[in-house]
Amino acid sequence: MMKPAHWLWTTLGITLLLLLGVAGFNAWIDPLWLFDHAHPYNSIQAGFNERQQKTNHLTFTKQQYSSLVLGSSRVTYIDQQEFSPGPTYNYAVNNMLPYEYADYIDYAVQCNGQDFEVIYIGLDFYTTNRNLTLPNRFEDPSFYIQAANKFGYRFWNLLSFDALEYSWQNLQSSQAGLPINFAYDRHNVKTLQPTTPEEKEQRIAANLDWYGREAYGGDYEYADITTILTTLKERYPNTEFVLFTTPIAEPLYQEMIKAGRQGDFQRWLRECAQVFGQIYDFTTPNSVTRDLEYFYDASHVYPAVGTWMAHRVS
Repeated sequence: MMKPAHWLWTTLGITLLLLLGVAGFNAWIDPLWLFDHAHPYNSIQAGFNERQQKTNHLTFTKQQYSSLVLGSSRVTYIDQQEFSPGPTYNYAVNNMLPYEYADYIDYAVQCNGQDFEVIYIGLDFYTTNRNLTLPNRFEDPSFYIQAANKFGYRFWNLLSFDALEYSWQNLQSSQAGLPINFAYDRHNVKTLQPTTPEEKEQRIAANLDWYGREAYGGDYEYADITTILTTLKERYPNTEFVLFTTPIAEPLYQEMIKAGRQGDFQRWLRECAQVFGQIYDFTTPNSVTRDLEYFYDASHVYPAVGTWMAHRVS
């Protein structure tokens, strides 16, 4: 019969080995972007918490960048390597709202150790709705920034079994070697692959319904963005700010017009241009927005279009 002390030490030893295995595997695959290593087995990364993952990456990797990119999920699919001057960091995340810009810029500058030469901001008209209720709720930037800077954050997350689940998923995806929609590589480049016309049609119909009801219609109230942009300009006088609006498929643009938002849209463009002198407008109908082949749904273009946009604004 095993003595109690022997049993205790055996149990502790097994537990320690288990935790070391979890920590080692999580560090190797790195689903929370706490490190900067890349290899064939962590080449595909699920973007399950972009705000935290990208904040972690800036916190712990300490690479210097010349340019910064902000925006919503529409901007996440633009390859940061296509902007100049480089290197550039794409800090865009799902449903980023204008009030978040200042905090994320401040923190990115802090991590960078110097001001950025250029900051690119992709703007979405739907965020002008003061009464907008998003389908997903996110915390304020301070939540993710404070989390990344908590004592022992890196260590304790290596022991996380939730992280272990994502590590296992990332390993399986990387071993399969097939592109996965909405996933990142280790260079912060996000994947968006074409799907069937039937699936696209369903997504566009769902977009038109949601934007018509929640973003453009109902209790829409215009929210002035001038103060936010002016604050950025005053805080970083030596940084060039380049604003651009994101493309939406023409049917979604027409949904905006039908909701009576054309005047608000024109006001938004004017106010943005007044602060920084110009804005690149990719939203007003053009040869890209009229061709649904360029779109995954009504509000997200494929990365190839993002590359054209990056070259145009750089």
